[in-house]
Amino acid sequence: MPTRDERRAEAAKHLALVNGVFAKETATAIESAVIYEDGEGRALELPEPAFETTVTRATTDFASNVVHRAEGKTLVVDPASFTRPGGAYEDGSFGPEQILCADSNLYPVLRGMKKTYYDANRGYQCGQLFTGRALYLEGIVFTRGGDMKAADVLAIAEPNRQRALENHRSEAECDKVLADRIEAIMHIAAAHEIETLIVGAFGCGREAGDEQRTITLFKEWIAAHPGTIANVVFAVPRAHFSAFDAAFGQTKKPVVAQAAPTEDAEEDEGFTLDFELPEGITLRS
Repeated sequence: MPTRDERRAEAAKHLALVNGVFAKETATAIESAVIYEDGEGRALELPEPAFETTVTRATTDFASNVVHRAEGKTLVVDPASFTRPGGAYEDGSFGPEQILCADSNLYPVLRGMKKTYYDANRGYQCGQLFTGRALYLEGIVFTRGGDMKAADVLAIAEPNRQRALENHRSEAECDKVLADRIEAIMHIAAAHEIETLIVGAFGCGREAGDEQRTITLFKEWIAAHPGTIANVVFAVPRAHFSAFDAAFGQTKKPVVAQAAPTEDAEEDEGFTLDFELPEGITLRS
């Protein structure tokens, strides 16, 4: 497992590379960025279903790897830090958002949205539940070896249930916020006519959300809007894989090949988790 200092050095190298190679794509993504204010995502009009059904699956692979096998117009959900672009990516932190940054030009795009998105979020942390204010980014370039593939990214903060309860927020409020946040994700994806949505165990892990609550919310939305999104892939840590696989991994027609297990990671605002990666899996800049 690389140390934090090693990850910090790799982040600096990666940022220098993407700033040079993908400067045009980064500028275009910043210029075309769409900010959905709190509540706007849920209010978007849904298109008529374009597909016969919605195919689901679960994998322990990193979301950035799933991008390279996804079909059609693809959206990756970034469980974003609410006030700091990329969380603590440049400072060597490790988690789902930092992995996305390490495998694409996402970080300089997020940094380019600091004034218009992140600075405006300050003061609205709502006891660590945050808000549904979301950032939609088009054409983020994901790299793997010599392969490159563009996908859209939705940056939206996970509510931190544990911290919210410590801050005297009620169980009912925590449940409603999670439901609203997941509804926003699905409505935004559908409104942008996404064919493959890649999302993690949203609100679980360090945020202490109930994985069954998250699973139920996604299942209910998909059941209520079959075929609105063709494919939903849950790229989740091993700690949550069994539950998500039981709920979403039974589809007869998988669209993403089975991936090798990768690692459990959760992040926000400068936290680093210490664990060993599975044999054969390495972090790439």
